[in-house]
Amino acid sequence: MTIRTEPKILKRSLATIIDYGLYFVFFSWLVVTYGHPNDEGGYTLSNDPKGWWICIVWIIYFPVIESIRGQTLGKLILGLRVVTKNGRAISFGQALKRHLVDMIDFFFFGIVAVITIKNTPDHQRVGDLWAKTIVIGGDSVTCTNCKEPLALTAKEIIEKQFICPMCRATIKM
Repeated sequence: MTIRTEPKILKRSLATIIDYGLYFVFFSWLVVTYGHPNDEGGYTLSNDPKGWWICIVWIIYFPVIESIRGQTLGKLILGLRVVTKNGRAISFGQALKRHLVDMIDFFFFGIVAVITIKNTPDHQRVGDLWAKTIVIGGDSVTCTNCKEPLALTAKEIIEKQFICPMCRATIKM
């Protein structure tokens, strides 16, 4: 079974902004709370164990949560999910690979991610290509019965079946 995807650039971008926004709030709180003022007017987090929380929280929030739930909070809010190309749950290793290259994907305000998403058949960013994953959810279809345009959930895409909310017909894809 192969799953068809759409680019979803705006939704994916907003999910990333939510996720890294939350991470930045934690990062800022940690540095201001446990850091020491430096000569440049900012804060420095020394090499004590508190500095490790930056990495630990990143690993828990991005690879661990995404491998357990298939989505971070940003993706949950926007109805997106990360799966393998055949619709199965991703592993921790795949989630880690996806996020290890975030800085490449986000280079120059995400231009690398946008270019790869728009120019790959399964709309994958560099992290998705390396991890062999896709992002699904919110894909648009037209009901074959009543011709109503619909947005499918990740579950409907994986199951390749949905019930049209307008005409109540069960549609298999």
